[in-house]
Amino acid sequence: MRMVSIKLPQRRFEARQEQFLKIINNHGLSHFIVLNPRSIYYLTGFSLIPTERPFLMVFKNEEINFFVPELEKIHVLEEVQGVKQVGTYFDYPDEIHPLIHFAEFMKATLKIKGKVGAEASGSSGFWGYQGPSFQEVLKKNVSVHSNIITDMRIIKDDDELACIKESAKWGAVAHELLQEYTKEGENEIDVSFKASHNASKRMRTELGADYAPVGYGSRPCGAGYRGQIGPYSAIPHAMTRNAIFQKGDTLVTGASANIAGYLSELERTMFIGEPTEKQKGYFAIMMKAQEVAFNTMKPGVPVSEVDKACRRIFKESGVMNLVQHHTGHAIGLEGHERPFLDRGMTNVIMHPGMVFTVEPGIYDRSIGGFRHSDTVIITEDGNERVTHYPRDIEQLVIT
Repeated sequence: MRMVSIKLPQRRFEARQEQFLKIINNHGLSHFIVLNPRSIYYLTGFSLIPTERPFLMVFKNEEINFFVPELEKIHVLEEVQGVKQVGTYFDYPDEIHPLIHFAEFMKATLKIKGKVGAEASGSSGFWGYQGPSFQEVLKKNVSVHSNIITDMRIIKDDDELACIKESAKWGAVAHELLQEYTKEGENEIDVSFKASHNASKRMRTELGADYAPVGYGSRPCGAGYRGQIGPYSAIPHAMTRNAIFQKGDTLVTGASANIAGYLSELERTMFIGEPTEKQKGYFAIMMKAQEVAFNTMKPGVPVSEVDKACRRIFKESGVMNLVQHHTGHAIGLEGHERPFLDRGMTNVIMHPGMVFTVEPGIYDRSIGGFRHSDTVIITEDGNERVTHYPRDIEQLVIT
């Protein structure tokens, strides 16, 4: 049986914790409050359902502590290795606000004396949450360092890269089924659901009992259109419209898979029936821009140069007025991460281990959008494209 990466080893989380502790120690902080669910997962491997209830992880030097609603206590104790203290409160908002209990936990249990830092000034305003700042309840200065963990996430290690490659494999499986099921007269919801379900079932079966998608509401893998059908494919962030595929439609797809919480991105421009000369022309320009992007990506090159290179192609081809976004973005635990392939990011240099989507697009509201997206890893000597799916127009026409 082929060995694949479907989970990160515990040593990775331990190494991240050590790196994180060095960083916060360099800032002179004795305590640090982590509240972003992705940050908590990145440092511990613990995945949670974020709600209106404050869920906080507190580093006290090398100790890992949690302050959580009562309904999460057992979950934390069973899932997180090396937890020192778990403080709890009954619910939010309750008669006494959870952050009042948190202040008591910090003072009486964790005995804060030194400098305190946090990812944000207070608990996340999510699902209706409202509450005081950490500084207000702790009665002391709390410095905000929002980018420490997101900075750590920019360079992916070998285990993360293996997960992203496996994600790309299953995204392609889902997309292959999506293309197979798409026919004139079919419904986009039915086709997307069928492709996602069958691909997920195949993925779950092959990866075995140890596999589980990470994250709230996550499925193993999926592919669909999200409303990007016909002229609506010219709206990059269109929403599902319950559309029926018609001859002549330009289609823009999307596919990915969840491997240990890591994602890839595969998007293709397809056509129902033989494309017109105008459709072929836009497609060719988009392909040329994407190829230029691939050729520009390597260590030592500013990320801004990739976007600039694509823009030059679009300007030379006379379609810059039809471009609506930058060339791409980093990807990993989230569908969009920084840095971005954007001309404004002149101070960010590409390094091995960075992972980007490359998706220059052209959008003509009269006939649709033209965008492929491929996931690309920056390597020591260039880049590696990990989304292996046909890109040429001949293979993307549905008859």
